[in-house]
Amino acid sequence: MRRRILFFFLTLALGVPPSFAELPESLRFAKILSDNVVLQQGKPITVWGWAKPGSAVKVTLTQDVASGEKAEAELFREDVAGQIESNDYSVGVRYVEKNPPRLHEKTLTAKADKQGRWSVSFPAAKASFQPTWLVARSGGETVVVRNVLIGEVWICAGQSNMGWSGFNRKDREAVSADFPGLRYVAWEDSWYKPLDEIKARIGWRECTPENAQRFSAVPYLFGTFLHRYLKVPVGIINVARGGTLGQTWCLRNELDSIDDKIIKTVLADYDAETAVWNDEKQVAALMKQWEVDCEKAQVEHKQKVARAESEGKKPPRLRLPKKPGDARSAWSPPAGLFNATVMPIRDLALRGVLYYQGENNNFMRWTRYERTFPKVPVSFRKAFRDDELPFGCISQPGWGNYGLAPEVATVAEGYAIIRDVQRRALKDDPLSDMIATYPTGNSYIHPAEKLPVAEYASLWALAKVYGKPVVHRGNEYVGMKVNEDKLYLFFDQDPIVHERWKHIENNAFWQVLPCPREGNAELIGFIIAGKNRRWYPAKARNAKLDGKWCIELSSDLVAEPVAARYGWANWPTGNMVGRERLPMATFRTDDWPIPEGVNYTPEAKEASSAKIKELQEIGKQQALDRKMRQLQIDLPRLESELFRGDAERQIESKLARIQGILDEFKADPWLSRQLKEHDPDLPDKLQELRAKIGKLSGK
Repeated sequence: MRRRILFFFLTLALGVPPSFAELPESLRFAKILSDNVVLQQGKPITVWGWAKPGSAVKVTLTQDVASGEKAEAELFREDVAGQIESNDYSVGVRYVEKNPPRLHEKTLTAKADKQGRWSVSFPAAKASFQPTWLVARSGGETVVVRNVLIGEVWICAGQSNMGWSGFNRKDREAVSADFPGLRYVAWEDSWYKPLDEIKARIGWRECTPENAQRFSAVPYLFGTFLHRYLKVPVGIINVARGGTLGQTWCLRNELDSIDDKIIKTVLADYDAETAVWNDEKQVAALMKQWEVDCEKAQVEHKQKVARAESEGKKPPRLRLPKKPGDARSAWSPPAGLFNATVMPIRDLALRGVLYYQGENNNFMRWTRYERTFPKVPVSFRKAFRDDELPFGCISQPGWGNYGLAPEVATVAEGYAIIRDVQRRALKDDPLSDMIATYPTGNSYIHPAEKLPVAEYASLWALAKVYGKPVVHRGNEYVGMKVNEDKLYLFFDQDPIVHERWKHIENNAFWQVLPCPREGNAELIGFIIAGKNRRWYPAKARNAKLDGKWCIELSSDLVAEPVAARYGWANWPTGNMVGRERLPMATFRTDDWPIPEGVNYTPEAKEASSAKIKELQEIGKQQALDRKMRQLQIDLPRLESELFRGDAERQIESKLARIQGILDEFKADPWLSRQLKEHDPDLPDKLQELRAKIGKLSGK
């Protein structure tokens, strides 16, 4: 019972319910500084909160158990303070700390400003699994944050593929999710209200089998990789929200700095809409008009019902006008979520940002995203006042028609453009990177297998942020040469082709089945274009030029190629990897302007569908033409060569080719149908030709 009372009063002291707006004079820590919080190692530790304006606040950071329990006892009446049971902390150290670092108790004093906000900054500390207390005292009030750890802190932002929970092997994941040193916090309330103004109850959670599935899948797996490799506490702050646009993850002044007519129009429209909701008189007038419109709609509905009944028809449904909604809470408001979730915690030290967003920008003007996305890492760095804050962007794997052929990539290319925008924006930033996520066996915006996505992200963090000797990416394009009708692409690593990704269920990981450098595996995913900028699928193979391994690209339909692209489709089909079999990101060699975007009107959808069908038919016809060219056998010449004694191998080759085509007829109904339409007697002719060639060699 006493323990329940303790937790009740601790909750009140921390100011979770009621909100800060209701208790402006109450001493409290910021909401993000709750029990089980992880503080960043190696950087000054800033903590803040609110108290009575002008009051002095003493803040203590300690790992001394006696000091921590004494502070907790101060929360209660003197006559029961001595009866409080000692606390059993759930921090089970999974990694034995030899000579664990001890944090010397330190007390700092601050003065609350006119708004009641106070802040102190403690010296940097080393990572530690030792339970730590944060204690604030002012005017007879005491508040305590318990079970604090010092380690690595990351923000995870983006949309639903970063925010959704759900694991692949739930039972297995839940049982193994016993990492008290891994902590997680997330909240969801408003699109624009700052954290300390919302009514939502938030709190850091330890990773245990009981609550791990409340974590979002990718951040959880990312955190476990870092936690197990670095052997330090890890804190994940997840601010992701489903369906968000890039514009909502930027500082407003960064958006204002973009010299783009479309973006300026979007911002002006938003300001005009939100201005209404900042004026109580305008809001009251708006709601009054809505009530009048509702009454009018009800009267009109009664008249329609009476008319329908008199005519013996089914009465219509009542449809009321939509109630006006606060424009500030609209979907993805410019700078909205950044102001609501990031700015309130900007004083918190952290190691880096992991970003997973871009899907919904595929349905908007792509040029808008090309201008807003580069502002995202800039905004995070300015908010946290850290010009060297690492920023990892997980690329969108794919969405749309599964297995979309490369020849239709120029129609269904939205996701490719988004990936390319992200890659180009980050390629010259040594502290940032685009993390390729395909192929993962199921390249979907919500892949069933989250493990490879989180693994690639953690490899990036370990290599680029922590300086660990691990390979974190696949090949990176570095140059191109043109030789007659072929393109040669060079990479920073030797190109490797894989046949497929295979899931090893028993071992719970993904692996690539390797194939030889010059084997039978077909290299796919490339398209090439000439000066006319029309794209066609490319024949690709490993080659050597100037003593370096490269990729040779060609197409019968492109006589003079000048540019190449890889993975350029909504659903990429590439199978090129680098060292450690890590995937290669979408890229292009050209700098041609990207289109303005897709118009998703019914007419546009119909036109797009018709174009895709047209290109698919072109692709099928190309395949048919190639088959027909393979059948061009000069029988008289072959006969004459036989008598010279040098046609034996040619005859064997021709016989094998014809037999292969005949086998394709049986295995591929479409090919058989198309070839028969082209020449109904073709199968019989092939059999006859096969017999003639066989007679030449006496077979």
